[in-house]
Amino acid sequence: MMVAFIMGYLVITDPYLGWGFIWIPFLTLISIGVFQFLTLRNNLTQSNSYSLWIYSCLLLIAALYATDVIIFIAYLFCLLALRRLLNMRNGQGIVKKIFDASLWIAIATLFYSWCSLFFIVIFLSIVVYNIKNIKYWTIPFIAISCVALLTFTVDQLLGTMYLFPVYDGFDYSFNYLHTKWSVSTIVSILLSCIAFLFSLAILFAFPNISLSARSKFSVLGFSGLCSIVICALCGSVFFLLPVLAIFLARFLQETNDKIFKESLLWLPFITMLILFFIR
Repeated sequence: MMVAFIMGYLVITDPYLGWGFIWIPFLTLISIGVFQFLTLRNNLTQSNSYSLWIYSCLLLIAALYATDVIIFIAYLFCLLALRRLLNMRNGQGIVKKIFDASLWIAIATLFYSWCSLFFIVIFLSIVVYNIKNIKYWTIPFIAISCVALLTFTVDQLLGTMYLFPVYDGFDYSFNYLHTKWSVSTIVSILLSCIAFLFSLAILFAFPNISLSARSKFSVLGFSGLCSIVICALCGSVFFLLPVLAIFLARFLQETNDKIFKESLLWLPFITMLILFFIR
């Protein structure tokens, strides 16, 4: 309810959006549902609402300073791809899961070119899950070819331009030497630093993680590193949200100090309110 209400207010009052984009709050709710599903299905956190609460607050913080709706749509496809990569841990339907994840990322690349970095996560996932069959390494290229062929066909039939702008979309707009240090810039840098520390922490703690959990957390750590690169180049923090929410939730689970835990749970909400009123 909190996310739907605030997102609806932001969309309606935005001078460039308005009622014609009222579907955006529904997309945010879908992203919350997908995130909660992949978190619970893969036992990334315990049976609590910490990750859901943190993700919702961080999602609103990112939405307050979002500059392009297309990036959020691309992020949603990447979230669907991450769900399929994490499900590879059970060893069933590997071919289908690799193809689905590659397909989602290829579609996300059509919206936002930098999403192609997540193909690195797919190949690293194949390595992590100890898949030695050579045919699995060809599946991402098959998925890319399918998306490229279908997009090219649509472009030719309808006269659109969806495929070729992908090659020109690898620009970066986050020039730290000449950028104005606005609130959105500071928020992006802070979230990137926190995500970087959590990603490194989970990768360096790899030997101490149980064998059953190593694969999924290594995939999550690699995903976080790719998200940090995107945020550093373009300032988009959406891709950092799953990593931040899951690792912060796990940190809270291991904290026994109730006052400290309650303070950390209130911090994202208070930060979101402050940024909402000074926006």
